[in-house]
Formats: sequence, C-alpha cells, structure tokens
Amino acid sequence: MVPYHKDYYIEKIKEYNNKIKPDINGSFSIDYTKNNCSFDGYLYEHKEGIEEKVVELKEGDRLWMRISPHEVQGCFESIKRAKGRVGVVGLGLGYFTQEILKKREVTEVIVYEISNEIIELYKKNFGEHKKLNIVVGDAFNADKQEFDFFFVDIYEYELRPQVVEDYVKFNDLHNIKEYSFWGLEHFLLSCPIDKIAWVYIPEEWMDMTRDLYDRFNEAGYVKYFSPVHEELAINILEKFKKVFN
Repeated sequence: MVPYHKDYYIEKIKEYNNKIKPDINGSFSIDYTKNNCSFDGYLYEHKEGIEEKVVELKEGDRLWMRISPHEVQGCFESIKRAKGRVGVVGLGLGYFTQEILKKREVTEVIVYEISNEIIELYKKNFGEHKKLNIVVGDAFNADKQEFDFFFVDIYEYELRPQVVEDYVKFNDLHNIKEYSFWGLEHFLLSCPIDKIAWVYIPEEWMDMTRDLYDRFNEAGYVKYFSPVHEELAINILEKFKKVFN
C-alpha cells in the first residue's frame, strides 16, 4: 500500500517541513501552503485534505515542486530502484536527492542543477554530504559519466514529448544502466494496450509500473485513476517506439 498509505506520506511531509525553512534567493522562494489544504495524488484525481502545511518551491508565481502526496508517491519507484552511482537532473527542494542519500545501496549521487539560487537554498537546509556532488550548469553539456541509475525531474509535474528527446540525449552523453524520469509510470499506465503491445518497453520500466499499480490498486485509489490525455500518451509512445524498436 505504501506510498498511498496516508500515514506514510504524512510522515514524509512532516519530515521535510522540519528540515526546509521558508526563504528567498533571487527569483526563487520557498514557502508553505496553508494548513488543511487538499491535494490530488500521483495517478489519481481525488482531493484529500491534510492537516499539515506543504512546502513549495516557486520561481515568481511558477510552481516548480511541492512536497505533497503527489511528489512522495511519484518518486517512490525511482527512489526504490536507485543504487550505486546515481545521476539526477533537477535538484528542486531536494526530496529525491535526500531520500536516495539515505540508501546504503547508493554509493554516489551527482546532481545536475542549472540554478545557483536553488543550490544555495538546498545547501542552507541540508548542507554538504560525503556522497553528494552537485554540478552547476546545463546537464546536457556535462562531462561523460557512468551511472547505475539516472533520474530526470525537470518537467514540472507534466508529461511532455521532451522526455523522449532527453532520453536519447542523456543516453548518448553518458553510459547509463537504468534510466527513469518523472511521470514514467503515469505515462505507461495511460497508453492503450493495443498500442503499447507493439513497443519494446524496458523491463525495468514495466517492473516499476506494475509494482506501483499494485500498490495503487491495493490502496483503493484505482477508481480515481486519471490518465494522461490519450493523444499525448500515444504520441510519446510512438516516439519511444522509434528509439526502442
């Protein structure tokens, strides 16, 4: 049932509320929502009120991320699979990075973040870590590396055709054993069966999607499933077909 169990995601929200302080750096700001707000989750639309305030990262009025049920649930599978030498594109508030740094199986984390302001905000809250190296600059122009796991989180909670282009670029740039991106499971669960059957999907992607769906179903949220727009899902699937088949 984890991560759809309320006790689990509330515990994570409380943990990061205690670690992350409101702040402003340049055009970026960290603040909290009001108490008793309602949020949809990852894969579903069914607003549930939570008593806890939720920490947010904004650039002006533009929301980059918030540590809400949606974030906790959406990162779960990638956090679970991260191991060895991990590459991360997009630092945000640092939730994904902090969670994988806790793992014994993770030996090194290299985060690519283009914004100095975001990095400074992160370091004020979390400081340094012996396993963490933050690279300032454009991730697409980085030096070639080898990664056991690579996670891209620069899409502002939206599925975009850009995920295919980025997959190709990063795999051309680095030697990556396992690649993931924000929204992966939502994308695959939104693809019509008669379309996805003709596309070679990496087995690890299917494993992640099956595992999360089982937890989603067990928690009783499947009736609230909100798929990605079918036309968008098919468009992205066809682009991946050209890469994988």
